[in-house]
Amino acid sequence: MNTTMDYLDRLLQLTPIEGEINTLCRFQGNWKIHHTQQMLGIFHIVSKGECCVQLAQQCYHLSAGDVIFLPYGEAHTIATNEQMLKAESLVVDITKQDYGAFTLCANRPVEPDFEMFCGYFRYPNGENPLFQLPKWHLASHNSAIMALLNLLRAETTPQLGNRGMTNALCRILFGYLVRDYLAQQPIHHGILGALQDKRLQNALNGMLANPEYAWNMEQLAERCLLSRASFIRLFKEKTGMLAGKFLTLLRLQKAEMLLKHSDKTIQQIASEVGYQSEAHFCKLFKTQYHCSPTQYRESSPK
Repeated sequence: MNTTMDYLDRLLQLTPIEGEINTLCRFQGNWKIHHTQQMLGIFHIVSKGECCVQLAQQCYHLSAGDVIFLPYGEAHTIATNEQMLKAESLVVDITKQDYGAFTLCANRPVEPDFEMFCGYFRYPNGENPLFQLPKWHLASHNSAIMALLNLLRAETTPQLGNRGMTNALCRILFGYLVRDYLAQQPIHHGILGALQDKRLQNALNGMLANPEYAWNMEQLAERCLLSRASFIRLFKEKTGMLAGKFLTLLRLQKAEMLLKHSDKTIQQIASEVGYQSEAHFCKLFKTQYHCSPTQYRESSPK
């Protein structure tokens, strides 16, 4: 088995993130918007001017090129400045209209001094167990995101394929945001933390590269030069889950992709992700996704 790989590449392959960059805000003067808690990953990309974001009583300043990413849709308020954040009233005279791939939100019919793109990520099964990201992350003047922002600006001119292009850029943005998060600080917990822990890297990379393989605790511990008991304890301590649970998640997310994008039978998919028993695979899948593999396939967009 070849397990030399880029773990972020593999996580992105196994996590069918969907989303849209669907809103373009153009404001002039003072304004303020409150976002309630959402069951989605939310992001705002500032493309012109400056603003302030309030999260859990803390204020953060954003300027052109900055992205605020809230992986679990934390409630937040965005405003022109700190004074507007503290103001009692919200600006309510914001008009909305279709604008190519975007909904254009504006507060005045004059040249805006502030612009931002907004959107969301939807995770498989309503959660994102393989990434375990922070409540929020600020990506500031990331060169890759700045380049993506230029592509987004080009899509504000209505033309063929606007929506398809912006949705493709959305998935790329997710990868950039996770990469920026990993580069900014050492991660100590969750799957990402375990992947950066030299004591556990070999075991996780092995499972990521070949989730269908019949891994057992002794093999995984041996790859890490740890005893079975030490490996089980350390893996649970780092990730909050047992290694067997992580392996099951990998297998089921691979199965999800095969159900969506192939015509293979349920038995073939079960075997391809590591289960000889179709009945056992279906039971695990239903526990995780609350429906059978067949029902999941029938309800997935074609």
